[in-house]
Parts: sequence; C-alpha cells; structure tokens
Amino acid sequence: MIDPVRTEVLALAHTIVVKVGTNVLADGNGRLDRERVRGIVEQILRMRASGKKVVLVSSGAIGAGVGRLGLASRPTDLRQLQACAAVGQNAMMALYEELLSAHGVHAAQILLTAADFDSRSRYLNVRNTLHALLEWGCLPIINENDTVSVAEIKFGDNDHLAAMVTHLLQAPLLIILTMVEGLYSTDPKTDPSAHLLTTVPSIDAEIAAMAGASRSSLGTGGMRSKLRAARLVTAAGESVIIANGSRFDI
Repeated sequence: MIDPVRTEVLALAHTIVVKVGTNVLADGNGRLDRERVRGIVEQILRMRASGKKVVLVSSGAIGAGVGRLGLASRPTDLRQLQACAAVGQNAMMALYEELLSAHGVHAAQILLTAADFDSRSRYLNVRNTLHALLEWGCLPIINENDTVSVAEIKFGDNDHLAAMVTHLLQAPLLIILTMVEGLYSTDPKTDPSAHLLTTVPSIDAEIAAMAGASRSSLGTGGMRSKLRAARLVTAAGESVIIANGSRFDI
C-alpha cells in the first residue's frame, strides 16, 4: 500500500535530489551492477519525463575501484582509498553516460568537497552550474571528490552531501536509496517484531536511537547518517524519503 503522505510529497516536489548508495549500485564483489544502475537511470528518466527536475548524488566510486582493481576488500589506507576512487569514478561515470546517452541525455559529473560549501563564491558557482545543467536537460551526477579530500573519506558520507545539495537547490524532496525499506522500530534482522515506520513527523532522540550502525563493507553510511541528513533537510522545511533502491521500480 502506497503511503498517502509520500504520494503528496512526490506530487508537489518540482525538484528532487536522489542519493544512491554504494551497495545499491555494486554487487557482492564491489563491481558495479550494470542492470541495477540501468534500473536507477530508467526510473530517474521517468521522473524527468513527468516534469520533475532531478539531481543525482551517487556513491560508488571507491567501491567500483575496488572491483575494477580486483581487490579482495575495501582498503583502509587513505592513499589506497583515493587511488580506488580515481579508478572507480571513471568507470562509474562511463556507465552512467552510456546508459543516459541511449536516451539522448548527457551525464554531467560534479565532484565536490566540504570546502565548496564553506566558500560563498564557490557555493554560488556550484548552484549556478547545476541550474544551467538542468536548463539544458542534463542529469547532474554529484559525488564527493574522494581523490583529493581527506576528512570526507575518513568521516564523511554522501548522505550529508545530498542534504547539503538539497539545501543548495532548495529542493522540496530528497530521496535516499539504500538496501533497506526504511527506518524500522528495531533491527528487523534480530527482532521479528520490528515494524517499518512509514512516516516520521520529527526526528527526536527516540527516533535517532532506532538507527543501528552500518554493516556495509563497501559504503560509509548507515541509518544513523541517513537520519542526520534527514534532520538537516527537514529542519529547512523539506522532506526526505528513505527507500530500498535494490527493489525493481522502487
């Protein structure tokens, strides 16, 4: 059953930021799952065809690099993480461009760091560039500039970046695609009585306590980071939907 609140939020949103996590895009070995990426792209194209402006915040560069380089697991050494990002970002964008160009749409890569939001002139430049790309019908694809960033790789995540992009564009809606259906009352893997919270009016201490730590081997986020991002977005009056990006046609 489709939640009526979500339906209304989606109907009213003229601009949507979609954030997709590493584990949504990659298979168990860390390689980009071509069909999963294709499914995400086709859904975004349908959203655009309905008149929505869409900006994609895509994780996956480091994970794609791990797969492309044939590594057994995600490195912990900073220089190796940055090298994985350099290899993986190219592979990820090549796949996006291939899939989008088949529909006459250009992929536009934008790599950002926290410093781009701290500088007023750089902040405005990013916003102006995004608006120009949307006017030209391109799909802006944003990621952290992992190759040159230090703090972002060690402590940051793209959930927070997506929240900042939502603020920057004053977009009414942020959709975070992850590997779970959304926020549960408790961990459904250990508690059979856990139930999905379809609507969260406000994120208080009780709601925040429901989020567990990330169990991902490839990503950096988790439900806690998604709730932090949701708190940032909803504090400005916008809405957030957390959904399972691995489900067909979510």
